[in-house]
Amino acid sequence: MRTQTRRLVVGTAAGLALALATPLVPAASAHTHSGVRGGPESGRHGWHSTSNPATFAARKVLIQQLRAASIALRTQVRAARLAYWNNPDVVAAKATRDGIVRTATDPALILAANDAFLLSTNAAAGVRDAAIATAVTTWETSVEAAWATYDTATLPAAEAAARATYRAAVRTAIVTFRAAQKSANTAFRSATASANATLRASINAAHATFEASAKTPADKQAFCDAVAAARAAFLADPAVVAASAAKKQARAEARTAYKLALKAAKDAFFASTGHNPVRLKLRLPHV
Repeated sequence: MRTQTRRLVVGTAAGLALALATPLVPAASAHTHSGVRGGPESGRHGWHSTSNPATFAARKVLIQQLRAASIALRTQVRAARLAYWNNPDVVAAKATRDGIVRTATDPALILAANDAFLLSTNAAAGVRDAAIATAVTTWETSVEAAWATYDTATLPAAEAAARATYRAAVRTAIVTFRAAQKSANTAFRSATASANATLRASINAAHATFEASAKTPADKQAFCDAVAAARAAFLADPAVVAASAAKKQARAEARTAYKLALKAAKDAFFASTGHNPVRLKLRLPHV
């Protein structure tokens, strides 16, 4: 207890001495250190401050427009997906596929069922994807128009132009990154389709054996062991191992390229304006 009290007294005295020894900094010079981080649009009295009536009104309109664009996007994407799954051709094809995939013990039948489903629903999937792409394009146009209006009303022309260029570069980097990830995932599924069908067939066989048994604790354990063995065989399959490595490498390369693109966009903005971008964290929807 005595030691803790001594430490508290010494720490308090040191802190007080440091505070007394530090010279006072005028309020006017305190804002000069925002420098490269914030720029002229930040701070208590900057263009984006709430003390600026014009900026406050413009920000309110911006928030309303961004919210309306997001709501419209979610509504349109949901409608496109519901229309796809409620399409009679898709409903019938899904029922046929599921009936085979959930019971077949032959991997070839499972592969054929999956291929037949994709073939019969290709047209409906194209309509869905086109509707979602149109919704995303409309969202991007609306969001960019909202930001451009806000920047024009609250910033000098050069600053507004630099922000527009930065947004376009970041948006391109995000879209490219997501496309690379999607391509890596698609390549992985294609390369492991046969192994995945074998896994499913093994699980179906184990399930059929369990259903035909007396369902004793020993039967349940045998079922769990069979499923675990099937999954272990899937993970040890040379095609799966190679595809996993390729997928990991592709995703890592995509992330590296994405970070470099973001850095290039930020450096270009700094070179144009003399400060880093603020209030420009872009969020593209996942669809």
